[in-house]
Amino acid sequence: MTPSVLVKSLVCISCWLIAHAARAEPLIAPTAIDWLLDCPLTATARLDPEVVGRTQCGLVSVPRDHAAPGRGRIRLSVTRVGARQPLNREGVVFIQAGEPPQPANAPFVLQVASRWESLATRAYRTLVDRYDVIELSTRDLRQPNAVEQAALDMEYVRGQLGEARLHYLGSAAATRLGSRYGTLFPERIARMVLINAEPGDPIAAGVEQLLLKESRHSGADGCVSRWLGDFLAYGKQPPASARCLDLGAWE
Repeated sequence: MTPSVLVKSLVCISCWLIAHAARAEPLIAPTAIDWLLDCPLTATARLDPEVVGRTQCGLVSVPRDHAAPGRGRIRLSVTRVGARQPLNREGVVFIQAGEPPQPANAPFVLQVASRWESLATRAYRTLVDRYDVIELSTRDLRQPNAVEQAALDMEYVRGQLGEARLHYLGSAAATRLGSRYGTLFPERIARMVLINAEPGDPIAAGVEQLLLKESRHSGADGCVSRWLGDFLAYGKQPPASARCLDLGAWE
């Protein structure tokens, strides 16, 4: 083969490779979540530094009204504490506090993940090792139609993360969000724990879920912590005699 023919052949091969690479799927599919290089955390002194090291923060743009996307968009924050064993990862747990966060506080997800790190049970080791824990900033759930829109926000982010199903943990006002999401997308719920749901609030049917309540009695927190972890990790339900089981009899 003459040098000129060799050069032409190499040029043709290079052009083919470039064109093929342009059409090839990326190794990591792009998403609408803009992950930041650093998390703007202001209160980490009481958090587990290992948890902070596994934390990512991002922003996602969602429709202001999912039924009318042309009415503009809003930006929500996404905070993710990654699984400690990413190669053995099994899924995600979306968590939501019932009260709006205070500006000076660390994200609720970091507080929860740090708490889980401190618990030595097998269930919490499973959750810490094998699940990403995610918090999505929500709209003001007291506003009309906000719960519906927030449920659609969560479904949008789930899709962007590429997760087939999710676990959900919500308390107080956030129990309405979990129930609405479970009603709209029951096939997307793996397991759901609702703590201190208001009497009379609609509860999603056909969803594997656990309703718990915190009591003023001493030691109740241990009951909630135990069964929350066992259910999320393994689907284990507490006995009917468990003092933190929500049977609809409110104090």
